[in-house]
Amino acid sequence: MKSADFRLAARARDQDCADRVVAEVWAVGALGVEEAAGDRGVDLLIYLDRQGEAAIRGALSELASEGVVTGELEVLKDLDWSEAWKEGLESLIISPRLVVRPSFVAHDLLPGQQEVIVDPGQAFGTGGHESTRLILDWLDGLLDGAEPPRRVLDVGTGSGVLALAALKLGAHSALGFDLDRGAVREAGEVSRVNGLGDKLSLFAGPIQALAVGGFDLVLVNLLRSEMLPIAKEIVGTLSGDGRLVLSGLLESDREEVLAAFAEEGLSPLAEGARRDASGAQWISPLLGFSG
Repeated sequence: MKSADFRLAARARDQDCADRVVAEVWAVGALGVEEAAGDRGVDLLIYLDRQGEAAIRGALSELASEGVVTGELEVLKDLDWSEAWKEGLESLIISPRLVVRPSFVAHDLLPGQQEVIVDPGQAFGTGGHESTRLILDWLDGLLDGAEPPRRVLDVGTGSGVLALAALKLGAHSALGFDLDRGAVREAGEVSRVNGLGDKLSLFAGPIQALAVGGFDLVLVNLLRSEMLPIAKEIVGTLSGDGRLVLSGLLESDREEVLAAFAEEGLSPLAEGARRDASGAQWISPLLGFSG
């Protein structure tokens, strides 16, 4: 990554809003983003260069009506973001069966333990966020001891970490897609780093571009506002006895989201939950067809 010239402070009212900010500023040229729970929301530090300042300020201004406050711009001296972002990162141990780690962090694997190597980049998904971790937890449980799913679909794949974890844990094949072409390129590179380029298929485009359904396991890590408009299409990708794992949802989203999928014939089977540093409760329902 390029070195950052500036660091711009911002505040989002909650984690849902912060996720939107991060997505928007990455899209217009941010070089890095740090976030931390604050007393009045989620505090953000956005790293940028001179060329990206106007576009990033414009993106933040458009989100002001949603509770985003832009703070001071700090001039940085000799900060190499390509090295600074590595500080504090470590292996994420999901279980004795699975580890997710950056390439620059060493980890001694336990016997039989699998690893997914993914470095932080512009595509969402290194395993650290509660929403991603919840699906990784599900994968560790769902792919333990039972006949592994033959076909896994990763909706909004980002870095590809979820599809790759499913493959490492025994899934036969996986397909991931994203609206962001940059994310798909990055997922392709991550799959090659992990030696799974032949098992993970990828495309950039909407869910409507899928030619066929019949997936045994479908993973969806999206915000409620992104998930609900395509709920019908998501359900259409499942096989008759397939399972759907949802994440990216706050506790307050549960009723509306479950109702939308109930209209398409799916019932909740179980639910995972994790609380983030700000105190927000993230949930991850597991759904299947009724009856």
